[in-house]
Amino acid sequence: MTSIERVFIGERVLIAIACVMLSLYIAWCLLEAWWMAGVIPEPLGISYPTFIEGESGWREGCGVAIFRLDRATADAITEQGLRFFDNARYSRKAHDYYHTFEPWQPTPHVPDLNDDQSLLSLGLHCAEADWALREELERAVREPGNFYANGPEKVLVVFPKKRLIVLAYFG
Repeated sequence: MTSIERVFIGERVLIAIACVMLSLYIAWCLLEAWWMAGVIPEPLGISYPTFIEGESGWREGCGVAIFRLDRATADAITEQGLRFFDNARYSRKAHDYYHTFEPWQPTPHVPDLNDDQSLLSLGLHCAEADWALREELERAVREPGNFYANGPEKVLVVFPKKRLIVLAYFG
């Protein structure tokens, strides 16, 4: 085997390894998006994920998953307001206690009005979200026209005008 053939084989092996690593990364991203989307109640239409990041250990984790709200759902929420969420208590995954949300509430989240943190702060901080994104979302939680529901170790906030669904989790 000549040195040129060895170089060619070596390059092919490196390309194959790079392709496998990229495929594994893409598969992980898809699995993570699918998993997070499963937490969101079925009546909330999701178009696609826009940002998912967090930290996790063997059993615990924290972070945020932000999805684009589909236009039909955003329009329905704008038209119906809080009534839209009457049947949005259980996640797509399961109807057990851990995947059940408390009744939905309109924003502003009153305890956050005079605080430097909001109900999204823990998840956004843990995800190391961009500062501008953090500020925009934390400001929006303090404004009327949005809706939130708490669940075990998580909070879900819907911003119909921005067409965003934010899942912040911690625990």
